[in-house]
This record gives sequence, structure tokens and C-alpha cells, in this order.
Amino acid sequence: MAIQTKSNALHDLYTKWEDDGVSPFLPVIESNNGPAVTTDQYENLLMFGSCDYLGLSQSQVLKDGAIDAIGRYGTNTYGAQLLCGHTRIHHDIEAKLGALSPLSSGVLFPSGMAANLAVISTLAGKQDVIINDRTAHISVFMGSTLSGAEMRTFPHNNMSRLEQLLQKSQDKRRRVVIVDGLYSADGDYAPLDRIAELADRYDAHIVVDEAHSFGVIGPQGLGVAEHFGVLDKVHTVVATFSKALGSGGGFVLTRPEFERELRYLAPSYTSSRGSAPAVAGATLASLTHLEEHGTELRAKLNANVTLVLDSLREAHVDLGDTRSHIVPVMIGDEDKTVRVSNWLARNGVFAAVFVYPHVPAGTGRLRIGITANHTTAECEGLVELLIRAKKEFSF
Repeated sequence: MAIQTKSNALHDLYTKWEDDGVSPFLPVIESNNGPAVTTDQYENLLMFGSCDYLGLSQSQVLKDGAIDAIGRYGTNTYGAQLLCGHTRIHHDIEAKLGALSPLSSGVLFPSGMAANLAVISTLAGKQDVIINDRTAHISVFMGSTLSGAEMRTFPHNNMSRLEQLLQKSQDKRRRVVIVDGLYSADGDYAPLDRIAELADRYDAHIVVDEAHSFGVIGPQGLGVAEHFGVLDKVHTVVATFSKALGSGGGFVLTRPEFERELRYLAPSYTSSRGSAPAVAGATLASLTHLEEHGTELRAKLNANVTLVLDSLREAHVDLGDTRSHIVPVMIGDEDKTVRVSNWLARNGVFAAVFVYPHVPAGTGRLRIGITANHTTAECEGLVELLIRAKKEFSF
């Protein structure tokens, strides 16, 4: 039942899932207990659908950081950061971020989406070309449109096509290549080592969205650019605290000269408040906690990922090209994908559903999010259930 266009057929199918009582969308989380959640429909679901990759959102360390920040600063800031400033906590987060990498400046934004809009629309203009991977996050395309630059795309991770586009863009003032470090629906990496070679050869800037990789990938958890050893060749990294760091808000790592441009020229900075003190307090606590415990948390996560990937591939479950904690269980048909997710929920597992228009039509999948908080037994139980589902639904 593949869907071809945004049309009444799409609306009708989503409505049918609601009427049949199998819709996985917009669940209401009533409570949680570690890796388990209770929703308005199901009790005690083992959560394998989140982006809380290091399990920090439930950490008492982060909760204490948030509570302390409220005690010091209340529940909100005074206004836009450019005019009304931000708290000492926000300032310390930026300083800590800037000290992490060769990109020595950190700038906070209210969300990762706001950060992408700011970076792209400030970096590029009408004399420039932006070249995006076609599967990059939607905010990359929104920022590209706002910039006024010419926008081109290349098929996912297709380096020969990227090189062709760079060759044809030498008449532009600036060439900006934008990719996700880790792709959120496929779980694979951008080949940033090869992209860095091309950027150097054709004099291009690289912007990397490390939303799903920051805190998790690389020796220090700085993302896929660090994993490939090319962080010093990247112009700007955009990421978020809402995934592995268990908090909220977005941020940018860049060089001092571009930092000043963002603070004075980017509307999503100049005309938007920063994160609330409680969010900033949790973020600073998370960054500090990871300095001491990040290596062991990443090791636990990687052990869980290896167990799940190896076991599912041995059972011939199609996982695409993932090599990460994002595990797409490829099903294809949209209706079947939704009904598999409902079957999993009835058997005690919460899995995120990706169907059109969030992925191409006919490529529906369950996105399994592995975390450092999951036990070996929980991961083994997930594998067993997915193998049963494969037999039950023939995918």
C-alpha cells in the first residue's frame, strides 16, 4: 500500500490507522520508569523508540542540575540573548563546548532546528551555492531556502555526484556542502573523510549536522567528523542536547569570526530567547558528567548495538546499511509497518515508526533506538521479538 504523493490518500490512510486503533503516532506518555514507559494505550512498554542514546534524560545528575538552575535563576530568561543576555550557566556551557574541539567557539540556540536555520542562512547568500545530501534533515533544506543561495542536491552519500556538482560550481563565490554526520532514518554515516578531500580540492565549506552523533560517536563523542579525524577541516558543526545529552536546545561549534556573525546577524539567535534555566542546568550537568563517565557509557552503548545488529543480521532481518545505535528495521509497505509496530506494542515494546512522507514511499521502517541504559537481557528480548515479528508479518 505504498503512497505516492501528499494527497487525500495519505490523509485517508492515517485516518484509517486511527479508526483501526493501530496508529502509533502522537502517543501520550503518562509516566516512565527507567527504560520503560506507560502511554495512554499501553502499560510498561520497554522504550526502544527514543533518541536518549546514553540514557541521561532520567539521570538524577541532570535532574539536580535543572532544579539548582531554577533555584538560582527562576523559570525563564529575560529576553533575546543579544539584548538581555543569558545566565552564567549558558555562558559556561558555551565555554565548555568551545574547549572541546578545534572549532573553538560554541553558540547556544533554543533548538537544533533553529541552529541549522541560523548557520545556513548566515553563511550563504545569493552569490553562493549550497549542496545538500538529499536525505539531510529538513531544517537543512529550510535554512538553504532562507539563505537565497542556489541549492543543489546529490543522492545519499554519492561522492561522484557531489564532485560533479562542486566542479560545476566554481563560478560561485562560496560552495557550502551540508550533510548529516549520522542519518536519523538510516543509521549510516556521511563519508566525511572523502567529503573533506573534495572540499579541499574544490575550495568548499563543510557544515555537519551531528544531532544524532554528538556525545556518542568518536573518541571524545564529538561526532562523525571526529570519528573520521576531519574535525579541523569542517567549517561548522550543528548539534543538539536533546539526543545523547538528555537535555534540550541546539548549539553550534565554529570559529570565532563566524560566531560573531551568528550572534549579531542570525534571526533565530537575535530574535529568540535561549533555553530556559532548567534546561541549561541539565545541559551543563550532562556535559560535566560525560567528561568523567562518557567513555564507559559509550562502551556500554556500543556493546548493546553490537549484540542487536549481529543477532538481527544473523536472522536475516533487513537493517539497511546502519552501523550505529539507530537500527532501521526495513519493512517497506506503510500499512504493514504500522501494524508491526502495533503488534510490538501489544507485546511490550515501543518502537518509532517512519513512513511516508518522513521517508520515501514504500520504504517504511521501524527505527529502533538502542541506549546505554538497556540491559543485555532487554536487548536479547528485543531481538527475539523482532524475529518473531518477521515470521508473523513476512517482511
